[in-house]
Amino acid sequence: MIKDLRKVFLIVWASQVISALGTGLTEFSLGVFVYQRTGSATQFALVLLFTMVPGMLLSPLAGALADRWDRRRLMLLSNGGSGLVVFVLMLLLHQSWLGLWHIYVAVGVLALCNAFRDPAYHASVSQLVTKEQAGRASGMVQSGDNLGQLGAPVLAGILIVALGLPGVLIIDAISYVIGFGALLLVVFPPLDRSDAHDRPSLLRDTADGWRYIMRFRGLLYLFLFGACTSLTVGLTQVVVTPMVLSFTTPAFLGGVNSFAGLGIFLGGVLMAAWGGPKKRVTGVLLFGLTQSLALLLIGLHADVVTIGAGVFCYLFSIQMASGCEATIVRAYVPDAIQARVFSLRRFVAWSTLPLAYVLAGPLAGLFDPLLAPSGSLAGSFGPLLGTGPGRGIGLMIMIMGALFLLVVLVSFANPRLRHVEAELESADPETGDLKVSERS
Repeated sequence: MIKDLRKVFLIVWASQVISALGTGLTEFSLGVFVYQRTGSATQFALVLLFTMVPGMLLSPLAGALADRWDRRRLMLLSNGGSGLVVFVLMLLLHQSWLGLWHIYVAVGVLALCNAFRDPAYHASVSQLVTKEQAGRASGMVQSGDNLGQLGAPVLAGILIVALGLPGVLIIDAISYVIGFGALLLVVFPPLDRSDAHDRPSLLRDTADGWRYIMRFRGLLYLFLFGACTSLTVGLTQVVVTPMVLSFTTPAFLGGVNSFAGLGIFLGGVLMAAWGGPKKRVTGVLLFGLTQSLALLLIGLHADVVTIGAGVFCYLFSIQMASGCEATIVRAYVPDAIQARVFSLRRFVAWSTLPLAYVLAGPLAGLFDPLLAPSGSLAGSFGPLLGTGPGRGIGLMIMIMGALFLLVVLVSFANPRLRHVEAELESADPETGDLKVSERS
C-alpha cells in the first residue's frame, strides 16, 4: 500500500482523470447513439439533461455522506457502480436489447455515481496536499475535470466512428478498472470523525453544511458569483455555434472551438503551475472582470479571429477564477466539512445551467431579427455591430457581458465577499467555529 502523500495524490489524480474521461466518453457516445437511432434533437437533449440534473439534485446529500464516510471507500463504490452500469450496457447492446429508456436510466445512474465521487474526491485533495500546495492542486484537479467534460466529446466523435458504441464502452470499462485498482493501492491519512456517532441523519449533516455557508456569508456570495458565471456559460455555449455558422463554415467553427479548448487547457495549466494570487478572492473577481470584457469582445464583430480571441479569454478566465474559488475552500474550510461545502458549491453553480439551456434558444430567436438589415435596431446598433444573420445574437452576448460586468462590480462592492478569506482564516481551523453536533 502506498502512503507517501505526494505519490498518493498523483496516483489518485491520474486515476480519476482517466475515470472522468471514460465517463465523458460513454455519456457523449450514448447521446450520439440516441440521435443516430431517432434523428431527434429533443431525445439527444434528454440524454444531456439526464447526465446533469440527477447528480445536481443529489449533490448536497452526497457531500454530507462524503464527510461522514471514508472518502476513499466512497470513491471506490462510485467507480464500481459506474463500472457496473457500463457492464450492463455492454450486455444489453450485445443482446440487442438496448432501448432508449435503458440509456436514460444508465446516464442518470452514472450522474448519481459521479455526484458521490466528486465531493469525496475534491475534499480528499485537502487530506493529501498542504495548504501551500492547494492552489496548484486545484489547478491540476480542474484540468483533469475539464479533460473529462471537454476532451471526451472530441475523442468520442473519433472513437464512435472507428470502434462503434461497443468499443467505446470497453474503453470506459477499462478506465473504471484503472480507477478502482489505483484506489486499492493507496492509503488516505485519517480524518477525525469522532463526532460521527452524534450525527442523527444525513439531512442534518447537509443542513450543517448550509449553516456553515450561511455563517460565513461570503462563501454564499462566492458561490452565487459562480452561479452567474454558469448562467453565462450555458447561454454562450448554446448560441455561439449558430452565430459563427451564420457567416462562415463548420471548418472555421472548428477553429473557434480550438481557441476554446486552448483557453481551457492553458488556464488549468497556469493555475496548476502558479496556484493563483495570494488573495484568491481578488483573483476570482479580477478574472470575472476579464470574463465580462471577453463576452463583449465575442459579440462585437462577425469575425472568426475576434470571436476566437474572445472565447479564448473567456474560458481562460473562467478556469483561473474557478481554480481560485476552489482553493479558498481547500485552504480555509475545515477538512471535516469540506465535502459538504464542495457539493453545495456544485449545487449552487449548476442550478443556473438548466435555466440557461431553456432560455438560450428563445432569446436567440428574439434578438437575431433585431439586427437584420431591416430590423428595429439596425439603425442604432447596426453601424457598430453590423447587420445580418447572427448579429442579433452578438448583441445578446454583449448584453450578457454588460450584465456580468455589473455582477462583478456589485461583488467588488460587497465587503463580506471581499474579506471572505480573512473571515474564514480567523475561524477555528478544526471546526470553522461550527459546532457540528449543535442542532438548530
